[in-house]
Amino acid sequence: MGSQTAPVTAPTTVLKWVLDTRNLWPEANETWDLSTETWADPSCPQASRALALLTPEERKDVLRFYHVKDAKLALGSSLLKRLAISTYCGVGWDAAAWTRDARTKPVFLLPDGSEPLLFNVSHQAGLVVLLAAHGAPPGTSIGVDVVCPPERRSRDHAVIAADGWPQFVDIHGEVFSTGEVARLKALPLAPLDRLLAYFYSLWCLREGYVKMSGEALLAPWLRELDLRYFAPPGEVPPEGRGFEIWFREKRVDDVDMRLEWLLDEYMVCTAVRWGKTYEAPVEGEDDMGKPFTHLTMDQVLADAEAARETKGKD
Repeated sequence: MGSQTAPVTAPTTVLKWVLDTRNLWPEANETWDLSTETWADPSCPQASRALALLTPEERKDVLRFYHVKDAKLALGSSLLKRLAISTYCGVGWDAAAWTRDARTKPVFLLPDGSEPLLFNVSHQAGLVVLLAAHGAPPGTSIGVDVVCPPERRSRDHAVIAADGWPQFVDIHGEVFSTGEVARLKALPLAPLDRLLAYFYSLWCLREGYVKMSGEALLAPWLRELDLRYFAPPGEVPPEGRGFEIWFREKRVDDVDMRLEWLLDEYMVCTAVRWGKTYEAPVEGEDDMGKPFTHLTMDQVLADAEAARETKGKD
């Protein structure tokens, strides 16, 4: 979906990972239970085993969350980032520590200042998704976002029932362009869930683009970004035209944006602006078009522990 740059050459590897944390450690009633668990559930690995793979500071960050569901997401996010870095950057598990750049975007830098792996993580309603590119040409930037429309369905339906669809759109008008607001309001009359599918498609696409840029949703240029002819994954918009990206009244053709369904109820946007030396594969589907790889916590922990053991503690 979207404007396409020249895709990647052979040396570049794209990772698309997803980890579902919803059914992990159901006995944990409070966040601290994750570190002091006394139950023995053979269906899933112990949370303490996962926490042991993090640094003391990372564990503190995970356990500070009030809700268990949020702590599980933070734990999954930390593990996926470390696993990607350790696997593809030739460093031990304990050396696979990421930092934040000047715009607070997570990065991993080697001692010489190079950035061998670009990555971005998003999580929502129990799902953690990671997009990464190893060996991408200089100038490449990536972003990923996941949304779960059913998570907010009851609230959204109540607001729309009370105030109407146009007012619901206007509530979010500060983060949408004037054109996007107009398109949402002009959608053909449809069941609320269909309208909301378009709303969350736009939300997810915008988040993916903004995260790719390294900015936050408070970016001063936010309303100058205009995404046109958006639609839920796999659908054709009412205008019958392909998705377009416009910025400051000029069409953007150097960004590859894709929107897809995950597990039926999640939408995921991937956004990549490739460096100028990036070239398309001659045949077959490029890496950005491949499906997400679904990981289990058992698999993540096994790979992480193997990385720690074989590469040592740097």
